[in-house]
Amino acid sequence: MVEADGEPLSPARRLWIAALSGALLLAIVWPMLREPREDDFPLSTYPMFSYGRERARAEIVHVVGFSREGRHRPVPPELLGTEEVMQAHQTVRVAIRRGHADELCQRAAQRVRAEPGFEDLEQLEVRTDFYESIAYFDGDTKPRATRVHARCPVEEAGR
Repeated sequence: MVEADGEPLSPARRLWIAALSGALLLAIVWPMLREPREDDFPLSTYPMFSYGRERARAEIVHVVGFSREGRHRPVPPELLGTEEVMQAHQTVRVAIRRGHADELCQRAAQRVRAEPGFEDLEQLEVRTDFYESIAYFDGDTKPRATRVHARCPVEEAGR
């Protein structure tokens, strides 16, 4: 090995380059020597890819309307008192958490009754549906489980 000026490298300089090279190599290999769950900047083991993933489950809280023919569809946010999807989601979640799902169901039933295009709905449910996320996007869109928090008729409101 020679320096840029053509002179041979001194033994001390060679030792310094070898030590620096070894340190850089160790820094690159170090993440492989640690437990996969140990993760730190700047040397990451990328733990999100180090282990098999659990079955991802999605929990959807919503109000669902049921027709006389047995069909069902989610009630749109406007009939829950907002035009925003996330606000509607939070409205339903808070009503369930606070034990006010029955009141939410009744208010939604009054709005459904007055809204054109929803005349076929005879019952509403405030519910939580549990889905397997990956299966859902593979075409299996049926919930794995459902918890009904409140159920109310639409007809009783005086249609």
